[in-house]
Amino acid sequence: MLRELEIVEQLILGQDPLRRGQALHTPKDPALDQARAHYYQQLKRVSKQHAAQPAPASTPDRPAHNRAGERWSIAEDNRLSALWETSSTVTSAELAEKLGRSRAAILARLVKQGYFPDQASAMQADDQRLEQAGQPAWWASQPPPLPLPDLDQQRDHKPNAGKAWSASDDARLRASWHDPAAPDCASIAHSMGRSRAAIIARLVRISEYPDRDAVRAADRERGSSVGRDD
Repeated sequence: MLRELEIVEQLILGQDPLRRGQALHTPKDPALDQARAHYYQQLKRVSKQHAAQPAPASTPDRPAHNRAGERWSIAEDNRLSALWETSSTVTSAELAEKLGRSRAAILARLVKQGYFPDQASAMQADDQRLEQAGQPAWWASQPPPLPLPDLDQQRDHKPNAGKAWSASDDARLRASWHDPAAPDCASIAHSMGRSRAAIIARLVRISEYPDRDAVRAADRERGSSVGRDD
């Protein structure tokens, strides 16, 4: 079962389990990424239940390629989102090891994707997951990070930033996007109390577009500013 876990982890990361370090080049599909992540979590649960039984030795899992400082790809964004949403126990430490990023970079990307309004909220949620797993809080023991410019303070308040999306939220987003008036992502974000980045990410999640670049291209046609995600 440990070997199966290792294989599924490689699939989630888009890597060929038979050829270390080589990409699978599977077509990008958020639903497929989420299904893989869900299967992995179920497999890990069963593995823990049978941990007391002797199992054959497995090849040590190799750390992911260090991607510190590299631009996030669409595939990485989708995998991060799927892993964070599917499992309520996965932490930044596990994601950092799997994706070859730092813990701070993982949380910063979750903020960028609209899961949290700021880094402090992401750290608090991460510490809560650690404590629920019986581990000590990590971020609470770290020196406070240097303050970053908060562009949201210069914009309208986003009361729903970081909140989970409900079925009614998705239906409202879909209806707004297909409205004959053709509102752009910024307008929809303002009306729904979300960031523009969250609207873009959610349009991909509900399968309106294959990836964020496609959403941005459509948004530009509606008169949105180019290259801004929040």
